[in-house]
Amino acid sequence: MWRFLVVRLLPFLLQPVYTLSESDCQWMAVVNRFDNLGDDKNIFFRQHEVPSVKDVFKELVDSAIDPDDKNAKYLGFPYYLKINLTCKTLDSEMALRTAHYSGLKPVVTVTFEEPAHSVRQKQEQLQIEMTAAPFRIGGCRSDEVCKMCWYTPMPLMNGSVVMDVIVASNHLGMTVDDKRFAINVNGFMRQSKERIRIRIGRKLTALNRFMSMTRRSRPLWHTHIRAPVLILGGFRSKVVLISDTGFEDHFPVEVGIDSCWIGSISCPQRGFSTSIADSIATESTLFIRQNQLVYYFVGHYPILHMRGPGSQVWTRVLNNVCVRKLNPVFFVKNNTEYVIALGGGAQEGHFYLITVQDGIVNATASFTFQNKGPCQYLNIYCQIVWVIFSTNDDKFFLLVHRYRSTRYYIAEYQKDNYLKIIFKIPEYIPKAVSDRGYVLLLGTEQYTTRLFTPVGLAFNPFSKIFYIWGNAILQSNDMVSYVYLSNFPGDYSIKYFVMSFTGHIAFVTDADEIWVMKESSTEIKRAYPSEAWSLYNTLQVMEGSPDHDLNATQSIVTVFFDKDGMQELVYREEPGTTGRLIKRKFPLDHILTYDQVISTPHKGMTHNGIDYIRFTHRCPFAVVRFVDLPFPQRFTRMEHYRVKPPEIMVKTGFYDQKSLIVYQGLVYQLLQLHSAYHRAYADPVHDPTWRWWKNKKQDAEYYYYMASNWKSSGGIYVDMANYVKIYNIMPNNLLPKTIYLDKEQTFLFSVYLSLRTTKQSMGETAEENSLNYMWLTILLSHPEYVHADLERHELISRGSILYKVSITDSGHYPMQQLSGKELLKSSANLKVAHSGMNCYHYMDDGPVIKGSDTISINIGCPPGRRLAFDITYTKNYTTEKNKRYFDCVKPDPEMPCFYFSDVFYPFFLIQDMVTGHSGRFNGSYIFTVIGGGAFSVDNIEYFKEEDLPRYNTMIGSITNSLIWLRADGEDNNTDAEGFNVFSQDSSGILWVCQKNSPCHDIVPNDASAPEYFFVMKVSNRGVDQTTYCDYALEFIIHVHGLRLSYTRALFLLEVWMGAIIGVLILYISILTMAPTCKSYIHGLIKRMEEAWAYRTTSTLSFTSSFTSQSSLQHMASEAIRGSLAQPSSKSSAREHSGKH
Repeated sequence: MWRFLVVRLLPFLLQPVYTLSESDCQWMAVVNRFDNLGDDKNIFFRQHEVPSVKDVFKELVDSAIDPDDKNAKYLGFPYYLKINLTCKTLDSEMALRTAHYSGLKPVVTVTFEEPAHSVRQKQEQLQIEMTAAPFRIGGCRSDEVCKMCWYTPMPLMNGSVVMDVIVASNHLGMTVDDKRFAINVNGFMRQSKERIRIRIGRKLTALNRFMSMTRRSRPLWHTHIRAPVLILGGFRSKVVLISDTGFEDHFPVEVGIDSCWIGSISCPQRGFSTSIADSIATESTLFIRQNQLVYYFVGHYPILHMRGPGSQVWTRVLNNVCVRKLNPVFFVKNNTEYVIALGGGAQEGHFYLITVQDGIVNATASFTFQNKGPCQYLNIYCQIVWVIFSTNDDKFFLLVHRYRSTRYYIAEYQKDNYLKIIFKIPEYIPKAVSDRGYVLLLGTEQYTTRLFTPVGLAFNPFSKIFYIWGNAILQSNDMVSYVYLSNFPGDYSIKYFVMSFTGHIAFVTDADEIWVMKESSTEIKRAYPSEAWSLYNTLQVMEGSPDHDLNATQSIVTVFFDKDGMQELVYREEPGTTGRLIKRKFPLDHILTYDQVISTPHKGMTHNGIDYIRFTHRCPFAVVRFVDLPFPQRFTRMEHYRVKPPEIMVKTGFYDQKSLIVYQGLVYQLLQLHSAYHRAYADPVHDPTWRWWKNKKQDAEYYYYMASNWKSSGGIYVDMANYVKIYNIMPNNLLPKTIYLDKEQTFLFSVYLSLRTTKQSMGETAEENSLNYMWLTILLSHPEYVHADLERHELISRGSILYKVSITDSGHYPMQQLSGKELLKSSANLKVAHSGMNCYHYMDDGPVIKGSDTISINIGCPPGRRLAFDITYTKNYTTEKNKRYFDCVKPDPEMPCFYFSDVFYPFFLIQDMVTGHSGRFNGSYIFTVIGGGAFSVDNIEYFKEEDLPRYNTMIGSITNSLIWLRADGEDNNTDAEGFNVFSQDSSGILWVCQKNSPCHDIVPNDASAPEYFFVMKVSNRGVDQTTYCDYALEFIIHVHGLRLSYTRALFLLEVWMGAIIGVLILYISILTMAPTCKSYIHGLIKRMEEAWAYRTTSTLSFTSSFTSQSSLQHMASEAIRGSLAQPSSKSSAREHSGKH
């Protein structure tokens, strides 16, 4: 019978092998330096831009590129992403050439994880999709392709040091599965003259010098998703492993600390060890504990805009504290990361909080309540075993052990508010009286004689599920009622607990057993060692996997979760080597599926003369899928850009260094436009790329014509349509992992369930394959803020059920914050009843457990929304209402002017950066003038906080200091502080600039009227009940034609009137005296002419000696002629005067 069973099951078990063999190759991605194309791999630590890129763009004179554009910034990133294929059986170089010539191109999607503290950027979810460009590596003739690869720019986004890279195919040519890579910035490296060095210590090479098979595994602790460099301790000597690729590769490092700790009375030396006992990684800082000493090292991350340059050496923190243990805090709170330190020795019963913000590390004093430590206040002689920090509630939960007893307690502490015991942990492990897998702790349950020894706590802020773990596991959904999970036998105590925060949990025992479970479920299974694991390992060896071996000597180093699921790090000793460290995906779905095949009851049966093996179907359905999903971006809030490399005028189609540099500059400019698209004034077109191409769009056909004739300048053609922002990504019938809900927003989708077919259900009863056996349930972690509706539709003719599911925000979340800030972490768990871990479905890459899914829900103001000043509509509406528009003497198209005497009607837009929607803001808001300056933006000064009520509320009318008034005259529409509340229907503003206001009596500096630049602040916080968003906006308004004060106006009037009267008197005087003056002047001029003529004729000079006789005679005759003519002229003059 068993031989018959194996023969029937072998094709089923080997299905993953056949599936994988269809895709023999997989992607490989590494980074290459900007100036080192073709290299194997470089370390990603440089963070500066490359300015030389802009020189290449100067050659693109006749193209869509305008290097002189003021909005353009064509620079480069310090690295490229190099993409290759690695194959198991095929030659990789041959596979690359085959893939290229069959049309295959990698499509790279880089997702930037938002930083813990967004200093320069707002909170956002951003990814860019880039098509890779083929590149031929030198070393052969120009007509040959010896070796090639693909390249894309490796972009750096301002403030992000963690990048999630997915390499996919364009679905042409050979089949290659998608692969994910963690490519992060390593701020713990530095460039020396000879090579790259590690800042935190000395790099080692031989693993077997500090690793051994006898060392048990240890936890990998880090800030969830935000840590670019992971650190793992627990080895011999002062050695740690660090990795900036999620342990795809690693660096063994001997850390540079002194190890000179000496025991004392206040900190007894119970067991000195040079080993690093605890290690925790945050976004910018690494923490380690050796004995009772805690050190930290801040990485060099200028891209994070930290307040410090980074560490040069390891620095001690909590110098005067005897630290017994470090506890991680996995999530960020108030832009800050945390590490918890538990005191020992003289500080036993105390705990401390270490904070990290912008690279600055601080440690608080011991947490106390009413000036007493936790144990002292609780009035028990105790030790704090574990502490967790709930960032949602700003609370601490303490696992407290009473000394010299077996009693353990759970205490809840909120700083300055309370400290209390909320649960007394049972001394003994409860007794399981059924096979349900759990026991409710109601006070009536029975107990075994085995002591319960808690070791730690775990808490998921999304699901609000709380765990107490040790040699047993207690679970609670509200920290009031607890359940004992009896499927874990507790033969060994749990060493560490690993949470994925997406539904899966793993924990490792002291014997290095790996157990797995799902949240909101009581099923717990041992995954390693197990029969299912042995079966999977055997199949992998049969397939030829280099990471599996039947006879290898190996030990588990650590188990952790990343975006690809559960991972394990394994150390293997192989003959002739110094040891090998292997990261491999833990085959959780495979093991659970094989476990089903092994443990499911079965029997032989005959149908139509054919023998079958009939398994009992534990899964209540045959098919489950999600349908009618909405466009995902609206809820996932992921902004998506799509780019392609520029077209090149090369017949081979291979890009060179110059064309790749252009690709770098284009991607840099695109992301630069994205970063700069936070102007207070709304553009006419709501898209970051509009300003890039607005002056070139009309010439697009010309550039295409030149490219089609291979006449593009520089041999490169930039198609403007290849650099766009995508707003309408289609749903792929997969439930999103995370969604964001604003106030009363609803997420709608449907779940389709179907029964097994007649052939699949052969031998089953009607009850085993019935619609009445399929029910969908949903579990909400915060029912006070989120509610869900399930609408069941039975499609009897199809043997199916359709559930219409709606998840809606209830509108009761009390916080109103900036976009993406202070979100409440919640979740919804969908589960088909009776499914548990019993349902699976085979995909191309293997089996997948079906029947339950978890959606993480973030409640609050979603990222990617902003309020913008609609300058275009404001200008048009203000002109229409005032029947006029006066612009400034020197118009500025970027900042139009408004006339002081006109009513100002501001309008605003709600712009969604993710979906591209831009619509009128219809909510209420508070309008405040917070600063200003005369004549120039450079003269703007912000007002003091205490002066704002005087300038913006009716208090200013009492002090005669108002800047503006409501145009509708309503004085009762204000908030509690007296600030005016506006809406779209009533938004008119009158400028008044009273006597004590800063804009009063501005002295003009020329003949034009005074001008003033007002800094406005608009906020809907506390007055708009339609959203969780605090749309805070600051913008500048240019107002001209300001009025002068009465005294200055009167003074100027007197001056101008005096000047005018003086000019008038002068004019009248000129008119009356003109004839006399004219006659006098004419006579004077005539006499002057006669005098000049007489002087000319009577003054002849004789200045030279007589050179000839003829000249003397000539002169004599001229003199005689002149003497004869004089009397006649005199007589004629007398006659003339006599006549008059």
